[in-house]
Amino acid sequence: MDESLTPTRRRLLHVLSGMSLVGLAGCASDDPQYEDLQGPVPDEYQTATAQGGTERSVGNLQSKAGVNYHDAQGAAICENCVHYIRDKNDDGLGACSLVEGYIEPNAWCTIYARHTE
Repeated sequence: MDESLTPTRRRLLHVLSGMSLVGLAGCASDDPQYEDLQGPVPDEYQTATAQGGTERSVGNLQSKAGVNYHDAQGAAICENCVHYIRDKNDDGLGACSLVEGYIEPNAWCTIYARHTE
């Protein structure tokens, strides 16, 4: 009997892992606007001022991972934070005076500080 055609657990795991990767690739967004939310923000955000008065300094930004940036639950969201820079180009995303990349208004991180008007 030809052993190359005999199913094995290892071969099954290889096939299943390959299928999982193909499935995940299909979940990626085709919208170039959201392709790189970590990348540099448009020029109008580079040195913009946050709603709390802090000016964004490109050289002093923290990574999203470093501030535990993630989807928020509750009223403590980026949109209500002193560091948040509101959407300036109608793409639904803002920026932060302290964190790199685009910022989703309904996200949250550890440097959240409530903005009161």
